[in-house]
Amino acid sequence: MGESAKFTWDDNKDRENRRKHGLPLVAAEALLLDPTRWAVAGELRRILVGQANRRVLSCIYAWGERKRHALSVRPASRKERRAYQANLDASRDSG
Repeated sequence: MGESAKFTWDDNKDRENRRKHGLPLVAAEALLLDPTRWAVAGELRRILVGQANRRVLSCIYAWGERKRHALSVRPASRKERRAYQANLDASRDSG
């Protein structure tokens, strides 16, 4: 089981995510540093979209006992990038 300050993850899932998307699950941590990130809450899983290393990424996670449990980190889809840009534009307009 992998762990960072804000996330946990399954090591096998991390290997699969690296193979499939070229990103480690720990990359989700960087998305929390983006002040213009946005998140969608579902019943069991949440989507976090933000920028890390000049790339817009999407993280699927669920809340664990004390931390978020990263399930997937991948490049954001076109729809997610557009929503991220709209959120960024709105935050610039508001102040």
